[in-house]
Amino acid sequence: MTLTVTIGLDLGTTVSKAIARLADGETIGTANRSSTWLTTSDGHTETDANGYIELAIGLLNDVVAEAEALRGPVSVSAVGITGLAESGVLLNSSGQPIAPVVAWFDRRGETETALISKHAPAFASAFAAATGLPWDCQPSVAKLLSFRAAGIPITQGSRWLSVQEWVAFALGADQVREPSLASRTGLIDQDTGELWEPIRELAGLPARFLPPAVTAGVSAGILKHAGLPAQYADAIVTVAGHDHPVAAVGAGAVGPDAVFNSSGTADVVLRSISGEVDAATRLSLVRAGWSLGAHVLPQTSLLIGGARGGLFLRRILNLLGAQDQPERDALDLAATSVGDLPEGLLLSGTGPTGDDVQIALRDDASPAALWAAATRLTAGNLHDLLESLGPIVGRSGEIVAAGGWTRMMSVRLAKRAAMPGIRFAKDDQPGLVGAAMFARQAAEPLASFAASAPTNQHHI
Repeated sequence: MTLTVTIGLDLGTTVSKAIARLADGETIGTANRSSTWLTTSDGHTETDANGYIELAIGLLNDVVAEAEALRGPVSVSAVGITGLAESGVLLNSSGQPIAPVVAWFDRRGETETALISKHAPAFASAFAAATGLPWDCQPSVAKLLSFRAAGIPITQGSRWLSVQEWVAFALGADQVREPSLASRTGLIDQDTGELWEPIRELAGLPARFLPPAVTAGVSAGILKHAGLPAQYADAIVTVAGHDHPVAAVGAGAVGPDAVFNSSGTADVVLRSISGEVDAATRLSLVRAGWSLGAHVLPQTSLLIGGARGGLFLRRILNLLGAQDQPERDALDLAATSVGDLPEGLLLSGTGPTGDDVQIALRDDASPAALWAAATRLTAGNLHDLLESLGPIVGRSGEIVAAGGWTRMMSVRLAKRAAMPGIRFAKDDQPGLVGAAMFARQAAEPLASFAASAPTNQHHI
């Protein structure tokens, strides 16, 4: 018997992954490959647009091969593609890439954005109020400004696609614009959902620079590529959107005002808001250190904030000589028995970059106590970050956490103490799960998320 599966594809910065799932939510195949980037002579980070196509095709082949090795013949009904934001592909009028894919963290465009701020001091506030993003070099528009400065032509036939949209298009889909990804470009007026006219004029972009909007879970077309095996015949593809909100869906953080905490190197916090947010509130949120855009859920806005809590925890592990798993496990267990911190042990700082935390300790401070203090500091910082939203958008609802650090019981205990009622997802790949869920929705428009939602959330 041939099993029907949906595929979730996550195109990441460091590692890209794929998952094959049955309709009941069972995973029967996984695959991963490294994402390849080039560091240029001037310190920039970029890759070739066609490299992501090869990467996606390799993963799509790998995941069905593993599924069939485990369970026998499979047929793919749909593929959902999620992954990194801000990075994208500039196309000419023939639909061919004419510039490299610039990493989201690359500082390209910093000179151009600073120059605009110098000549138009009010522009940064107007940009934040319209787009919900800070005026810096992370949004896609900064990359576009750097392309113009480098002499790369942007003409009336030019188009911009996110990496996921580009891969879907290259594999046979239509050119589409998924709203959660588009809202990270700095090109979208959140009041209209279309190109913000001042930024279009400033960057010299054509009116049809972005393709039509197609939401996550809606078909963008049919996969048609010679590099795909027969299992993908007639498979639908949907652009599932930005990996952070897709992971929130995969972890079950979908309720009103829900919070999703992705606890990795960057301790990312996502907060859902029903409906749209007005320009004045957008500006207030950006000034408070948040960014705001479209969720992958319908009629929902998304706040994104966080700190480098994971980076700070990694530094403490290195300081304590607990880089390897046995030492890390022993430290984790010991820290769960720490009650009140010993007198004189103090960690302070907000940690937005991981570089401003100060440690004070005495000779009687144990490694377990120091690690417990570190986990409590990072958890407390997240609590304070969420509390800062209250006066602007109201109190948050349920909190769901996932990610590598939540595998440690000491980290879970600290988060639970700081944020009572927090739930943890057992599945450590919620982005892949969410992408596969959107794929199923595209293949079966009447299917609800409840039918394939993860049931593995639990309290500690």
